[in-house]
Amino acid sequence: MRIPPGGGPLRWCAEIGLGLYRSVVVAVLTCVFPLVAVPVGVAGSHVAYSWSTGIAGAPLVVRALAAVGETLVVMLWISLALWITHSLMSRTLAKAARRCAASWLGLRIEVSYRPVPQVTRVATGYWWDGHEYHRSEREARRRAKVEARFHDPQLHWDGVWALVAGVTVLPVAVLPPLVLASGVRMALTPGLVGYGVAVIVAGLAGAPFAWRILRPVAERFLGPAPSTRLGRRVAELEAIRADLTHTQAVELERIERGLHDGAQARLVAMGMSMGAAEQLIDTNPDAAKALLAQVRATSATALAELRSLVRGINPPVLAERGLVDAVRALALDSSVNVEVRSQVPSRPERPVESAVYFAVAELLANVAKHSRAEQVTVELGYAERTLTATVSDDGVGGAGASASSGLSGIERRMAAFGGRVEIDSPVGGPTHITVAVPCELS
Repeated sequence: MRIPPGGGPLRWCAEIGLGLYRSVVVAVLTCVFPLVAVPVGVAGSHVAYSWSTGIAGAPLVVRALAAVGETLVVMLWISLALWITHSLMSRTLAKAARRCAASWLGLRIEVSYRPVPQVTRVATGYWWDGHEYHRSEREARRRAKVEARFHDPQLHWDGVWALVAGVTVLPVAVLPPLVLASGVRMALTPGLVGYGVAVIVAGLAGAPFAWRILRPVAERFLGPAPSTRLGRRVAELEAIRADLTHTQAVELERIERGLHDGAQARLVAMGMSMGAAEQLIDTNPDAAKALLAQVRATSATALAELRSLVRGINPPVLAERGLVDAVRALALDSSVNVEVRSQVPSRPERPVESAVYFAVAELLANVAKHSRAEQVTVELGYAERTLTATVSDDGVGGAGASASSGLSGIERRMAAFGGRVEIDSPVGGPTHITVAVPCELS
């Protein structure tokens, strides 16, 4: 169902209908555990009551032991029923809830379940399922499935979601349909028509909002299991460390290549020219003067190359005047018309400042090379302890962070600081790329 644009009664009717539908769906997805737990609990209580009635005349010690045994049996019964339900249905319910959260709330929750391991036959004729040996392939496959299903941390976390949602989400999501049904029943009862209409109005008014309780619970309990989340974070940090190591090695190679192919080659040429001038200074002073003039020009070129190389490592304007002035210097050197706007009150931390500066420099270089833009805007801002730099252009668009693109490299470098890169670049433009890094200002 699509909500009509604008306001008015039609939009409200659509939102009420959509809210009722979503409330019913959420109630169905979260009612399984209560539907199992309540009947089992009632049955267990009935059995316990029957036992206690049967031994009413027994000694106190016997009745106490019987009461403890009854309680343990009832708890075991309830736990077994809930465990079976959780093992069979929690994964399906959690997947359906994630689809609803993604479609209705825009929550993209990615989780991974333990795969079923492959079984292999060893030289002794037994089958290995990854944990133990079995006499037959069929038994090995069955045990592998059981191991993957009942020992998966994500599956257990889905069970926690189903339990928490049954206690917190279900009572709120089910209110609008129940209140509406009660209002209709009261409206059909003589003498209660007015109360029924009021209850119906209350149910309809709450319908667009009740199902939204799904968001906070989904954000907390529908994601990866805590142990899995920690493992993913460790893997991300290892990938970041490997990427930083690779980036550092590439940067060192660039510096070495710049020194070897640039300044070093010119210094060697200067030495050779000065040796030739030394030999010609007595016999041909004019030729010696020409060589010395050439040496002076070469030395100036070598000095300019060294300064350019040093600026690429740590730009002086960035170290002396900060990020905002350094970005303005980049704008002046750009071949495209660049406008810089800043709302950063003071300087951020030096590592963050350097990372954002080089990210902006690479984005401006990409604009000049690929976008065919005529106007570029760089906006620097700081809000909620996050430094942002947005580069916008009116070019052809189509920018994306493919595996080998510069944008992918920027994303990896920003991830080292806990930052992110947001890309909005439809084909035909315009392009907006935002680099955001959490930090503190000085």
